[in-house]
Amino acid sequence: MTHRMTVGFASFGLLVTAIVGCHKPEAAKAEKERPPVPVRTAKAEKRTLTPTFEVIGTVLADPDRSATLTAAVPGLVDQLAVKEGAKVKKGELVVRLDERKTKTDLDRAEAAYARLIAKPRPDELVVARGAVEKAKAAHAVAKSQLDKAKATKTTNPALVTEIQLLESQRAGRIAATDVDDAEAHFRLLELGPRDELRKEAHVEVEATKLQLEYCRVVAPFDGEVVELLARVGMKADLGTPLARILDSTEVLVQARVPGNRLVGITTMVRAGGPGPVALIRSGSFPGEEFSASSGWLNQQTEALTADVPVKLRVPNPKGLLRVGMSVRVELHEPGVVGIAIPEAAMTVNEEGHRVVTVIKDGKAVPAEIEIASDTELEIRAGGWVRVLKGLEAGDEVAVENGYALPKDTPVKVLPPKTPEAGEKH
Repeated sequence: MTHRMTVGFASFGLLVTAIVGCHKPEAAKAEKERPPVPVRTAKAEKRTLTPTFEVIGTVLADPDRSATLTAAVPGLVDQLAVKEGAKVKKGELVVRLDERKTKTDLDRAEAAYARLIAKPRPDELVVARGAVEKAKAAHAVAKSQLDKAKATKTTNPALVTEIQLLESQRAGRIAATDVDDAEAHFRLLELGPRDELRKEAHVEVEATKLQLEYCRVVAPFDGEVVELLARVGMKADLGTPLARILDSTEVLVQARVPGNRLVGITTMVRAGGPGPVALIRSGSFPGEEFSASSGWLNQQTEALTADVPVKLRVPNPKGLLRVGMSVRVELHEPGVVGIAIPEAAMTVNEEGHRVVTVIKDGKAVPAEIEIASDTELEIRAGGWVRVLKGLEAGDEVAVENGYALPKDTPVKVLPPKTPEAGEKH
């Protein structure tokens, strides 16, 4: 009995061995006959990547293109020349204050100035010249009387007392003074007022004209009246806000740059380049991009973070960007040269490592790569990613259908896709 069982087990072992032996060639044959996996590939190549990163920014008004119009003189608001939302040109009237009192003051000042600079009338000159002649005649009479008193005093002292002689002398001095006064008045009529008086009167006229001009509150630049603060009949004191004007054809966008991206942004903002410093996008206008023409970094970080504020000057000819709007800011850093592959070639395995499928001799070879380190940041740009370790220039990697292929899986490299109509090459 035991012998028979031993023989039976031996026969079963031979049978199993025979079956396994039969399957090995079949498995090898099946492996050999398995169709290759179709993949598309790209080559790792040395190229310059211009990295970008995105932050959130806020649209601000350019201080040179935003103004609050205030009253330069006190007065009552007489007219609102435009409506809110109206487009105005530089120098166009926005608000007018009551001009009546200022116009009266101007008339008075101009009259005073005209009186000062007016030439004397002929009749005035005749009167003044007559006064000179009359004074001279009176002086001659007084001098004659004095001479006669002196002669009489010499020949007959009893006829002319000392008091009478002194009186005649005083009358002569008064007559001479009257001649000087009359002649001086005549000369003043011919010369006119002093230059200082003319200048003072002229300044008074110009100052009053300026006050009249201040009654007209005009736009300091081309823009839009975003708010009217004045009302007709309202009393405006000096400095009272009357209207706000904004020109949004160019705006500022303020954002915050993280400290670890500061070096690249410092270079770009200071050095500039042929392209834009940054691109601005808004969810309100899909497909629209706004290029920042220039920018500058603040000289101090924020109090609670290492972020540094950056301001960008952004042309806005269509007026789509509004002050206060939140936008996405794509900042550009200097180009980095290195080995790069398309981002589509890279995946993450179960261990969290970055892997690619390298194609060698028609077979798939999984390979781990490194795209960042303790000293090197991850660099991506234009659909490409820089590879620090794991690949060399010229290596062929799968960009389609290469995910998780076992090692030595046969592959068939497909030709590159032909761009469809309307698709960018």
